[in-house]
Amino acid sequence: MPFLNKYAAPSGSLPRDIHLHTPLEEYDFNYVFPVETLRSDRVELRPYTPSLHAELLWKGIQANPEILRWLGTAPWQSLQDVLEWSEKVCRAPSDSLFYAIFTDKPGGDTPKTDPSEYEFAGVLGMISSSVSDMMSEPGWILIMKPYQRTHVLTHAAGLVMHRILDPTSMGGLGLRRCQWTTTVLNAPSQNAAKRLGYTGEGVLRAIKVLQPGKEGFAAGRVDSYNPEGPRRDNWYASVLWDEWENGVRAHIDKLMARRDN
Repeated sequence: MPFLNKYAAPSGSLPRDIHLHTPLEEYDFNYVFPVETLRSDRVELRPYTPSLHAELLWKGIQANPEILRWLGTAPWQSLQDVLEWSEKVCRAPSDSLFYAIFTDKPGGDTPKTDPSEYEFAGVLGMISSSVSDMMSEPGWILIMKPYQRTHVLTHAAGLVMHRILDPTSMGGLGLRRCQWTTTVLNAPSQNAAKRLGYTGEGVLRAIKVLQPGKEGFAAGRVDSYNPEGPRRDNWYASVLWDEWENGVRAHIDKLMARRDN
């Protein structure tokens, strides 16, 4: 007997200027948890809004196209590509909230800067967020080249870790698991996670299919739906809530207090 199956793959293209002109007060972040700005003494994480931040991101990528190397997106060729990514990856999935990173100038001897004069330094997402499983993850971390190897990653990731793992009485979400995921080929990302106090958990093989041209492992299976896409093996690490409360939070706060990064 025939089996009824009316599935159809999503079709249709997005408007070229999707949300480019949507003001902040009308932009729906579509996130499972409350949306807030996160602040340290040197960094602000402002909820990523295309009308405010997409052009800044596009200019940064034009100057630093290599920072897309390990991320699962094809190279961006235009502002339209950034806007489509902003909709499909940042806003549409309800498990994700992205932040625009703003900061003072790098350097331990930099005078204190008013946040209104902070510079755009990249983006970072809270992804794989789950109310039922009580977890989230800092991901899609894009730090512009002038701010790499500075305080920016430590503060941005630290703020998100505080948001995920701090109890609600301290302004956090009180979740149980803060996860870090990267390709096994990205050693700097793995080292950054370890520096931030994450515990490595292992590798999941062939967990993603990458777009042709991205760095991964040979697809190897020609008789498939996607014979061209390389496979990605992911390295996983995490901080659990009890580890956070028993040392990792203090470790993060010590790193964020340093002025020489």
